[in-house]
Amino acid sequence: MSKDVAFIKEWMAKEAYLPHDIDDMLIQKFLHSCYGSLEKTKKCIDRFCSTRSQLSELYTNRDPQSDSIKTIFSVTRVCTYKAGDDEILIHHYDDPEFEHFAFYDLLKTLTVQADYWINFHNVFPRGHIVILDMSCFTLKMVPKSNIMYFRDFILFLLEGMPVRVHKVYGINAPSYYDKLYSLVKPVLPAELCNIIHFFHDYESLHKHIDKKYLPVEYGGDAPSTKTENQDWIKRINEQRKMFLDDNLWKADLKMRPKSDCNAMNGSFRTLSID
Repeated sequence: MSKDVAFIKEWMAKEAYLPHDIDDMLIQKFLHSCYGSLEKTKKCIDRFCSTRSQLSELYTNRDPQSDSIKTIFSVTRVCTYKAGDDEILIHHYDDPEFEHFAFYDLLKTLTVQADYWINFHNVFPRGHIVILDMSCFTLKMVPKSNIMYFRDFILFLLEGMPVRVHKVYGINAPSYYDKLYSLVKPVLPAELCNIIHFFHDYESLHKHIDKKYLPVEYGGDAPSTKTENQDWIKRINEQRKMFLDDNLWKADLKMRPKSDCNAMNGSFRTLSID
């Protein structure tokens, strides 16, 4: 690992457009997520840094104490749980009356939570199990969302984040979940679609995940998502200075070689995905 980290650091030092604030631990996370492949790690880091520069809507003005982010904090729960050799990532949008939904604020807050996890949650699991609680999902979200933007954002999370997604479970799914899923499914890689499963309740999780690893809200023995999420928010606020840096881990696309065939030109909304 140390030799691979040194190789990636040397490569990054030669690429003037890449940032200099990515430390050894973060490089290790990228190497781990790419199963040690140096070429895949280079592509993942490039995607991570370059796309962050394009997403001005999501990666600027990220003060965790701002009113907009505090509002989304109040209606979302994000937390992680160890599950043997795996790690469970849970996201729950908890706004039954749909009073506080703001598409870009929701995604921006997710980037804050993701950056905290990337930088301070130093675990190297065999794989990640993503649980998306859909109990408050509604078709009212569709006209208030930019679906194409959301599809591209999902691909960025898959291709540019240091994660090993093994399973994705949508729980408490509404009867029309297939209509919501159909909006993003066409752009998702086939191998990802094969690991996505939807359940109309949370009890169905017990057939796939030992209850001792699940939070009490889902019939398990692990601490409540509310408690875990509040701890995350507390720690995020303690690291407020980090999120006030609008250039965190961003590539300088103006310095990127024009001959680079992988360059992502134009706005994120018009980004072409291979």
